[in-house]
Parts: sequence; structure tokens; C-alpha cells
Amino acid sequence: MTKMTVADFKADFSTVLSKVQTGEQFAILFGRLKKPVAILSPYESEKKKKRVLGTYEGKATFSEQGDGKITLEEFLGEV
Repeated sequence: MTKMTVADFKADFSTVLSKVQTGEQFAILFGRLKKPVAILSPYESEKKKKRVLGTYEGKATFSEQGDGKITLEEFLGEV
């Protein structure tokens, strides 16, 4: 992982982005003490992970529709 100050990052922004696209990571350092404040790394699309059922694995199944969000009324069974 390459470390660089905010000033260096700003000056070489396009170059840094090109290197990030190839898989490199950068730590951004801030202030006189050059404290790490961020890490810039390649974007990975979010993949849905299968939910593990723990002790019920192999004995039960689980599926959901939509994004899994419900209203308070639905949660309380008042619909």
C-alpha cells in the first residue's frame, strides 16, 4: 500500500486513480503528523451473500423478496 499526503494526492489525482484501477491501494495522510485518514482502493461491486442458518443449516431454508426492509406496522403484525 502506497502512502501519500493530501497535497501529493491532489497533485497526482489522475495518476492515482489509474493505479487504483489496476488494483493498487493508497493510504491518504493528513496534517503535520501525517496521520492516516483514508484508504483508497478499487471498487468491488456488492455481491449478495447467502445467509447462513447456523444450527438449522441443511434442515431449513430461507428466502426473502425485495430488499428485506419492512415497516413498523408490518413488523408488529398490524397490517
